[in-house]
Amino acid sequence: MVGGGGAILRSLVPQLDELEIIWAYIGNGPVAGYEEGYLGPALMGGPMLKDILQTRRMLSTGNMPFMDGLVQKMLAIDCDGYWIVSHNEGLRLAIELTTRQNQRPVHMTVHDDWAGALCARSLRYRFMAGAALKLTVEALKTLESFDVISGGMRDYYRKLSARRGEVCHRYLPESSILDGSKPDNGDTVKVGHIGSLYDKKDLFDFASLLKEFYQPKNKKVLLQMWGCHLSAADVPAALKENIEFFDTLPEEKVVPELSKCDMVYCMYPLSNALHLFSKTSLPTKLSSYLQAARPIFGHGPADSTLAEFLNTAQLGAMWSGGKQEGFALLKAMEYLEPEHTDWQNARRLYFGEKNLQVMHRALNPKTINE
Repeated sequence: MVGGGGAILRSLVPQLDELEIIWAYIGNGPVAGYEEGYLGPALMGGPMLKDILQTRRMLSTGNMPFMDGLVQKMLAIDCDGYWIVSHNEGLRLAIELTTRQNQRPVHMTVHDDWAGALCARSLRYRFMAGAALKLTVEALKTLESFDVISGGMRDYYRKLSARRGEVCHRYLPESSILDGSKPDNGDTVKVGHIGSLYDKKDLFDFASLLKEFYQPKNKKVLLQMWGCHLSAADVPAALKENIEFFDTLPEEKVVPELSKCDMVYCMYPLSNALHLFSKTSLPTKLSSYLQAARPIFGHGPADSTLAEFLNTAQLGAMWSGGKQEGFALLKAMEYLEPEHTDWQNARRLYFGEKNLQVMHRALNPKTINE
């Protein structure tokens, strides 16, 4: 898996050394080193009309030869239980595996809500939100157990299903946090960002705020962005000297670059259409920022999981809009110098060993067969 969900799984699996995990997946083709686990092409994706019709049918639980075949391949695997990621076809697959047999328990991991995230962020699937929500509730009520990405998602799913999932974040070892020394960038204020954006207008609003705040101080602002889908051609003329784009780098290479910045930037969507997403998901890039040990300037809804993280960890500021509020937050950030123990406390609270304990309990055969 790629993206935030993949980073979370890759952090957890090596620590589950008492388990033998047999990878099974669908997609465009086999992945090098995991050829034996390839089960065939995915249902979702491809030509729009065909994809819309097939995905809608999948969400409505109608009979599907594709799903029948996928379930049979999963049932043929010699295992004690199933661990399913809910993304795309996974939600339906988890239900089918549970209802078609009862000898092997099914545990589901949810990184993003199907209706509130996948449908809300996609024009292709947006009108399927109702069916996705119905299928999600069915899964929550049917499965043996499930884990979720945030306290906000846990509470939301509990209201939907009267069942309580366990929160599981990415795992970071204690040694992964850098010392957090404040860099000396002279008359330039460097702000780092990794990954995708939700709204380029919000980014440019933030860059304009930075530029206007630091201009009277005779300081240049440089927003350095790794792995962003935008290019220099997308940037307004007034900000072209203030935003610099770089290719995506492996985390072990980008974290030292982030540590050279005065602060890092984390956006979450302010739009009403993505409000549920901002309240239930959690930016995986926070775990990279935590390793870089640089103060975090958050930009998004005041009731988002991002705001909850920053308010709890006290490692940055949260801006929801308004120039004067933004100026006040930037001023406060100038005096914010968290100590190494502060970063470690945040690691333990969000990305520490308790996440491993959650997955040990959920997946250990001795536990699931009790």
